[in-house]
This record gives sequence, structure tokens and C-alpha cells, in this order.
Amino acid sequence: MTLPSSGQISLGDIANEFGFTDGSSTKLGDYRTTNGQGNFPVSFGTLQFNSIDAQSGGSVPTSGQIKISDFRSTRLQQVVNFYGSGKGGSRLVAKDRYNSNSSGDVNVVGNYRTRPSNSSGTKVHIHVNQQIGSEKTRVEHCALRTGSWDSSTTLQVDVGGSGRIGGAGGDGGRGSDGPGAAVAGGSGTSGLGIQYSPTTVNVASGGVITAGFGGGGGGGGAYDTDKEATRTSSGGGGGGGAGIPAGAGGGGGINANLNGQPGNAGTISEGGAGGSGRNNDGEAISGAGGAGGEASQAAGTGVTGTGGEGSTYAGAAGGSAGAAIRRNTGFTVNVTNNGSINGVQNATTVL
Repeated sequence: MTLPSSGQISLGDIANEFGFTDGSSTKLGDYRTTNGQGNFPVSFGTLQFNSIDAQSGGSVPTSGQIKISDFRSTRLQQVVNFYGSGKGGSRLVAKDRYNSNSSGDVNVVGNYRTRPSNSSGTKVHIHVNQQIGSEKTRVEHCALRTGSWDSSTTLQVDVGGSGRIGGAGGDGGRGSDGPGAAVAGGSGTSGLGIQYSPTTVNVASGGVITAGFGGGGGGGGAYDTDKEATRTSSGGGGGGGAGIPAGAGGGGGINANLNGQPGNAGTISEGGAGGSGRNNDGEAISGAGGAGGEASQAAGTGVTGTGGEGSTYAGAAGGSAGAAIRRNTGFTVNVTNNGSINGVQNATTVL
């Protein structure tokens, strides 16, 4: 727990917080450096710690005279590893990684102790410098969730310059099968889910937290019947929404004289174009699929079919976007953004 700001403080109190420097004993001067991590400053991913108690502005000196009073109001610093090679993934929970305590999952600054089972009173940095994606399910599903932490934990999410936290893009909707309804685009899912309050979120230059965006709606079909011929055309498929992973393009409608074209898949940052409709002799003209959503635009509605004396069918709606950051109701989240946050930051309900 955080060491007191006033009153009595002992060398034993310091050792209980930061770890013993020599087996079951400790030397105050040892805290000016680390146990096998090198001299301060030390780095974990892109986070740099200038002393055992802080990234910057710490009160514990790294050279010269050191006193017990230098440790007033200090606390253990820990880094949960989502920055190293192979530490990304999909649908991850930071507290689960902390609890697993597998090799390299949690780094304790100074390295004089292992990570405590109870995080209360410590500062925990969830450091992301890899790519973390979600899955195509509900909008409330998040790529990375903080999980619930012990009371009095100071929690901070640090997204480095190569960090990507993103919801999945929705799939494009299928185009109308000539006479028949087009299919709406799929919804995107969400990026970061906050399940502890208060939480600080810092996004470095180049870092990204993004919603998954909706897939475009399928295009409407058309048909025309007269004494000479029956003409039909099917709608184009909607484009896939941007996300991690991106949405697939929707299939073009079938079962017509002229079938619609499939939509294009999205990418991490861009929605896919909708597939084109078809023109059957100027009498049955099916609509194109809507474009997939991205940061600069919502997912598009498919175009309604047009034609002569027969029936036409409306294009379907594009899917809704997830959120960049979601939080449990009433939770406090403080965000400093020097990178890119694409999507709403105040949505509630985290799954």
C-alpha cells in the first residue's frame, strides 16, 4: 500500500512496499538502482521510469544521499505487459493477465519483489504497444477490458505509438435477391472497456483506440414484367466496416437475370465500397450496396432499386458503430489523447 505522507515510517515499511533488497534484509541505498533491470531510468516497452517510485518527478533519488523520508507517499509501480512480442491478441482482460502472473506478464519496477496478489495501494500501468482486436458480436463487446481491480489501486492505460486497440468491423449486408428484401449491415464492436473507477487513459503519438464501424447495407432489387418479358436484377452487397478485424463485404443478390456485385471488405482504417447494382434494359435497375463505415463516415444505406412498371425494393440500413471507449455506468475515465481516438468515448455497458 502507499507509504504514509506523514508520521512514522520505517525501513521495514519501505521493504514491505518495494521488496527486500538482500533476501530478508534491505539496504536503503539499494533502491537508487534496480535488481537486474539496470540503472534508472529503466524502460518497459515505451514507458520510462526515472526512479523506483515514478515515471517522472519521483521523490526517491537515484544517486547521492538517500533518506527514509524520501519514501513518503511513494508506492509500488507495476506494468502489465501488452507491449512485448506476442502479447497482443483479441478479447483480452488486463486483470486476467495480471492474475495469471505468467513469465513476463507483469513487471515490477525495481524488481526487488514479485507482483503482489492484491494490487491495492499500488500503481498499475496497462501498457499496450501491440494490436488488440475484438470479435463480430455485440456492440458492447470490447477488444481490451481493464477488468475489476482491488480498491485503492491507481490504474492507468498507456497506449504506445505502435499500440492499436480496436473493435471489429461489421460485415456488409447481402443485396436483395431481385424481388425480396436486402439485408442490413452488421454492427461494429468496441475498443477499450473500462471496468474500474477511476481510470486514466493516455494515448501516445501514433497510438490508436478505435471503434469497429458498421457494415454497409445491401442494395435493393427490382423487377419489371410486361407482355414482352420479365426483367429482374439483384442488389449489390454492402461494404465491410473498418475495424480489427475489418468487416467482410456482403454478397451480391442472386436469383435474378442480372445479379448484384459483392461488396468489398474493409480494412483496419477504411470501410469497403459497396458492390454495384445492375441495369436490366433500363426497366429493372437494382441499387448498389452502402459503403462500410469508418472514422469519417457512418455505414451507408443501400440504394433502392428503380425501374419501369414492376416493383422495386428498398436498400437496407448500414450497421451501427461500436465505441472507442466504453465504461461501466457512473465510472470516471480521464483521457489524454496525443494519438487517435476514433469513435465515442462515453458509451456505457462493457462486455
